[in-house]
Amino acid sequence: MQVKSKIAAGLVGTGIAAALVIAAGSSADARSYIHGSDIATGTVTGKNVTDSSLTGTDVKNGSLTTADLSAGTVAALKGKTGATGKTGATGKTGATGKPGADGKDGAPGATGATGVGLQDAVYRVENYKNGGGGSATVACADDATESQKYVAIAGGVQGSESGTTETQDGFLVSSSFPGRMDWETGKPKPGRLDGWIVFGNSQHTDTLKVWALCVPVASIDVQQVDLDN
Repeated sequence: MQVKSKIAAGLVGTGIAAALVIAAGSSADARSYIHGSDIATGTVTGKNVTDSSLTGTDVKNGSLTTADLSAGTVAALKGKTGATGKTGATGKTGATGKPGADGKDGAPGATGATGVGLQDAVYRVENYKNGGGGSATVACADDATESQKYVAIAGGVQGSESGTTETQDGFLVSSSFPGRMDWETGKPKPGRLDGWIVFGNSQHTDTLKVWALCVPVASIDVQQVDLDN
């Protein structure tokens, strides 16, 4: 036992009584008690203490430290695992890092497919055989449903023949714009761009043609800008 000497010394130093039983014949036992003060220092060592004759209850609290134990004994001492501690408070948010360096430019993208341009576009001309002088119009198609599959991107009017003399008393154009007329109200139909409309000054001309360049587009965004002049 590695700590017998220390324990024996502790017993002597603390004055714990040791019992000595002496046999006196067969008739009776005589008992004498020896106290620590009766034993000379160093006369009792660990060799004089038999195994298991001393337990933890015989050792005074604080009389032994880890310095009195062998390294192997100390290493073998293990207490129970303690309870898990509480989660600590969340730390403060760190400072924002500096912006990183700009990355390299990416490689140029592939060339896109060639656009259709004016593919399937139609150039429509409404020829008023008997002439006219007031409102005139042309649609992108004869059928209203088919016409609305197009948008007129350009248009105009011819109100005289080449070589004739024009006067202020003759046919003049006051308005020319894309749209379709509502002849019941005498106003353009809202949201319709599938044709061209011309307003004249009501002076008759024998030659009256209205034309429009129509492209197959369901709709084009109309943005009106009001000018306070």
